[in-house]
Amino acid sequence: MSSDSQKEQMKRRELLTLGASAALLGAAGVGAAGAIYKYLMPVVSYGTPKRFKIAREDLPEAGDELVFAEQKVVLRRKAEDKVGAISLVCTHLGCTVNVVETGFQCPCHGSQYDVEGTVVGGPAPRTLPWHSIQLLPGDFIEIDTGTGLQENSYFTI
Repeated sequence: MSSDSQKEQMKRRELLTLGASAALLGAAGVGAAGAIYKYLMPVVSYGTPKRFKIAREDLPEAGDELVFAEQKVVLRRKAEDKVGAISLVCTHLGCTVNVVETGFQCPCHGSQYDVEGTVVGGPAPRTLPWHSIQLLPGDFIEIDTGTGLQENSYFTI
């Protein structure tokens, strides 16, 4: 092989090596830019508000209940002037319980609660929490799902 051939082959190798290096650096740069972009952009995930209000006229009839699936709350009207809000979040592992004829039942691990949210079977360690209810001006009531009260916490409206 002549020395011109060796020089030409060497230039090809250098060119291929340089090209491969540039491609790898470019890929690493794009990956780093993506990571920086993800780091700098805020992650905003607004959950369901802890408080929500409903018009007093939308309340269920006495002895009936109204389920708010998104807020995971059931609003129960015990009497004409007494209402209570029970959480639909299982106290075992946080699954959403279903409202059944006998109370509540967790579809995940089978915890069972009576109509007042008291545990009657399954692995749940505690009663379903009751939430605070407040009468607002303009004939609205506000349910605060950020509170946990003892069972049978009915409020006068």
